Amino acid sequence: MIKGLFLHNPLDLNSKIPGGVQICSQEFLKILKATADELHYFEVGYSKSLVFRLLYKLNLDNYISYAIDKYSSTLLATISEKQITHVFINKSELIRFSKIIKAKFQHVKVIIMSHGNESGDFLGDLTGIKPRFNGFKKYTGILKLGLALFTESFYRKRYVDLVCTMSEEESAVEKWLGLNYPFYIPRLIDKTVQIKRAPIKNVFGYVGTLNHTPNIIALHQLFEKLAELNLSFEVRIVGQPNEIGQSLQLKYDFVNYLGPLSDENLLKEVENWSFFINPIFNYSRGASMKLAKAIEWEIPTVTTIAGKRGYIINQGSLIETENIPAVMAASIATCTQLPANDYQNYVNEIIAVKNSSVTANELAERLKKTLIQLSA
Repeated sequence: MIKGLFLHNPLDLNSKIPGGVQICSQEFLKILKATADELHYFEVGYSKSLVFRLLYKLNLDNYISYAIDKYSSTLLATISEKQITHVFINKSELIRFSKIIKAKFQHVKVIIMSHGNESGDFLGDLTGIKPRFNGFKKYTGILKLGLALFTESFYRKRYVDLVCTMSEEESAVEKWLGLNYPFYIPRLIDKTVQIKRAPIKNVFGYVGTLNHTPNIIALHQLFEKLAELNLSFEVRIVGQPNEIGQSLQLKYDFVNYLGPLSDENLLKEVENWSFFINPIFNYSRGASMKLAKAIEWEIPTVTTIAGKRGYIINQGSLIETENIPAVMAASIATCTQLPANDYQNYVNEIIAVKNSSVTANELAERLKKTLIQLSA
């Protein structure tokens, strides 16, 4: 019998402006509800200590966003009282809780529901063409990166029984860190979503957070190549902040920035998109959550290989390109010249992707088998 405890920060489940973290957390929770015979909840909040704030400012914080001691006695009492057999820790940032759990309850299985490791994005922040950190913070950041990698591997080898990942790429990283059998959970597609489509020829759409570094870098890289091709087309962008969207519109004459839209207005807007673009040229933590929306909306999608990480395509296909801006731009150019019959073929392909996607119950069955094997 699996008596689970979902250890989480409530902000990661619900937020005034829900994003990828909230969507992923809700997907994980949906699967866990179908996996466990009982599922209880334990909430934790960010640390407010002066030490954490100081180390954060110095760029030396290392998985210390949570004050473990503040919650330890209540957490351990809950595990004992509810006779918990499995603790599911939402996000690897809470990994230090695993040590106090294992110290008291060796038999309890600890599972990390990973949204990606801190070291993954932090490496890009330090070594990117336009690095996020310079000067003093660059050197403290290099030290922090080493500490983060050490912590990630050290805790996995001693206190963690399983890590559920968002992509096959992150499963490979988990093996390198010391978890030989990670469990890959692909993104869920809501098959019940239905919108009336009236696509306008050569209207391409994009939805995303524009101040997320991988997103804005990829858009500029792609748009620079598209600008060289002298195409007759339009890219409609939905997202925020406004100033970044407006700057894209000013710089590229084929960009039409629509701002942040309500869910209702967004659904009306995407009815007119012929294609959805998902440009991601560098790997970062997690997966592209917006790709799931394009599939649910049944919009033929041009995506890079990096952009589709975290998805299992059982049937049908996406318009997939290498992680090279010029190659993706060439693929978009081809899409602008498609005859009507060929376009309908792409629509049929994306519908097949949607209808054949894996369900939460199917993933729950697989996860339950894995958890039983862990306890054997």
